[in-house]
Amino acid sequence: MSGAEERLARLQIARETVEEVLAAPSSPVPGSDGAGGGDGGVAVALLKAESELDVTVMSPEYREIIALFATSGAAMRCKEVCRQLGLGTEPRHVEGMRSKLKRLVERGILAEPSSGLFKVDGRKQGW
Repeated sequence: MSGAEERLARLQIARETVEEVLAAPSSPVPGSDGAGGGDGGVAVALLKAESELDVTVMSPEYREIIALFATSGAAMRCKEVCRQLGLGTEPRHVEGMRSKLKRLVERGILAEPSSGLFKVDGRKQGW
């Protein structure tokens, strides 16, 4: 697969993820009701990641994490994220998840308001 084909495949995955997040009728995107970060905040972050071809954030594992936070709107700890995603709650799973969540904090998609507690946040994205 050429570099252009790989980029095109990643763009398609990003678009599908945005559509999934925005199409969740019983679970609105946090902030879409005017309370919080603004309309489609997670979608904005995903589109930004897509435009930057951020393959880390656009990988299937990260898409599941982002969708979980986008649809729940709740702040969660690593162990709870693992449970929600059907992963084990052994230390190796929890620490691996912590690494992923910290990476999403660095990207401005999640925030860590207190140690070990993660939630959707888009201040770095401008939403």
